[in-house]
Amino acid sequence: MKRNIILFLLFLLFLYPCVYAQDNKEINEFTTDLASANIKLRGKLQLFGDYKGDLSALKFDQYIKRLKNNETESNKGLSEIVATADKHLFKAKKNTFLIAIYLKDLNVILYDDANTAMADSVLILKNGVIPNLEEFVRKADRASR
Repeated sequence: MKRNIILFLLFLLFLYPCVYAQDNKEINEFTTDLASANIKLRGKLQLFGDYKGDLSALKFDQYIKRLKNNETESNKGLSEIVATADKHLFKAKKNTFLIAIYLKDLNVILYDDANTAMADSVLILKNGVIPNLEEFVRKADRASR
């Protein structure tokens, strides 16, 4: 009996890193897809369409619609995940737009400024406390300067 308990605990210790690594891989892939899609979308919106030279009028629902229309085979479903995020913060500025989302399934907050080729900040939550997205973006911007 004691041997079975020890084997079970060893199994759990072995299993945990595998599950954690899978979550990290999923987060990394999603983050890369989001940042890549945002920088491409920003370029298209600035050069063509309704937002030539000034993206400040872009709203979240318009962003989602354009993100969906510009999905590729490699990032299929990206707009659906962003649209159904448990929390989101979207801000449009003259030359860029910012998006921060909280995904409860992955217990992660992602922040991306469309001016950059990579996501600006990723926070995997450990304690279950979801920070205010405005504050999270402010801290991420300060840290990147």
